[in-house]
Amino acid sequence: MKWNINDLPAFVAVADLGGISAAARHLGTPKSSVSRVITRLEDDVGLQLFLRDTRALRLTADGTQFYRHARRILDQVESATAELAGLRETPRGELTVALPMAFSREIVAPHLASFRALYPDIRLDIHIGSGQPDLLRDQIDLAVIVGAAPDSDLMQQRLIDTPLVWIASPVIAAGLPTSFEAGGTGEMITVAETRYAGDVIEVITPSGELANVGLDLSRLVQVNDPLIVRDMVASGCGLSFAPRLYCEAGLADGTLVQMYPDCMIKRESSLSLLFPSHRLLPLKARVFIDFLKDICGHRPSDRDMS
Repeated sequence: MKWNINDLPAFVAVADLGGISAAARHLGTPKSSVSRVITRLEDDVGLQLFLRDTRALRLTADGTQFYRHARRILDQVESATAELAGLRETPRGELTVALPMAFSREIVAPHLASFRALYPDIRLDIHIGSGQPDLLRDQIDLAVIVGAAPDSDLMQQRLIDTPLVWIASPVIAAGLPTSFEAGGTGEMITVAETRYAGDVIEVITPSGELANVGLDLSRLVQVNDPLIVRDMVASGCGLSFAPRLYCEAGLADGTLVQMYPDCMIKRESSLSLLFPSHRLLPLKARVFIDFLKDICGHRPSDRDMS
């Protein structure tokens, strides 16, 4: 299969504008030239890219898939051309980003309007989900993942480390023991994030000793979203633990109470950036990475919140 990259602008214009006439006007090219490009491209790739009717051209399923690749290729060419021309101050093009649910809602969403105001030429396509995405398969430029990606050939940078803290609602907190008791604490935990809901939680007691808190899995609600854990606790669903990152507002306004601050949960929660090597990273991705680091770096530290 051989096709000419120079045919992509006409193909993308026809797909975006829905017809050969509109694409020809946009490109300043005769209709016959655009029509020949589309015919040649379909012959070269061996696929029907458009469904034709009397009023418009619509992409086929194969055409839609090819369009995604074509758009990405043109964006990369545009980005490379701009950088080579010294136009680094104007990042542009489509940027596909994958973010975890809780992080996107609590940390990123409040600042997206500011990012759009700074970089109006970047078209954001944000995918929200859990787990580690496949950047190559899913055509994702960069991702934020929970934890780290072992054995990955991609670049990784730690974005946030935040401790897990014991939390309860004010009503529940009033009825809990004032000092930590490893033997009885597990019975009071009724909800926990799935990735932490093993048989035991390792903690470091005030005396510096390592202790295990056993969980009753038969009555434990497990959920893969720390915000649901936090909100269930705030509504009175017993004692639990969650990343402090997502509990700061509740601790500040009194809807949550931090329990046993001198009893540290050994495991931490972390978020990492995952992206291709710097050499291949376009400017639009670099400015979004800087944006993420900035909004995470300006959050109150755990020392400030204690």
